[in-house]
Amino acid sequence: PHRNSGGVDPLAPQRGRRALSIADTIAFDGKLSLVRVRIETGRTHQIRVHLQDRRTPIYGDDTYGLTDWNKRLAKTQGIERTLLHAYTLEIDHPITGERMAFRAPLPDDMRRVATAICPGGEQEHPGIFQAGELSTP
Repeated sequence: PHRNSGGVDPLAPQRGRRALSIADTIAFDGKLSLVRVRIETGRTHQIRVHLQDRRTPIYGDDTYGLTDWNKRLAKTQGIERTLLHAYTLEIDHPITGERMAFRAPLPDDMRRVATAICPGGEQEHPGIFQAGELSTP
């Protein structure tokens, strides 16, 4: 799989605050990619900006995405939202400091698009494609 870190350009003048994202391409169908992103920092629009920077903007993103692709998504799939999902969220409890992890299954509209990109995804990546309830692992 293709992997890169977004937001770190040693030659660019330093403006703003440091942001680090690790992007792993799970599948690519020749046009679209299914990507897993882990963020090391939590900046506003961080994932959206970093994926745009690597020339893989998020489907449905009207601010950082591709207008023509977004219109096609709305017309062919009936989806008019950004296809960005927090599958796993880990935070430290603000009082106890205990590490907390939460997992949410892909919404049905995203699962349809992801399955089109990665037809074997349910077997190859069952945790991501699995339907189910919100859980705390």
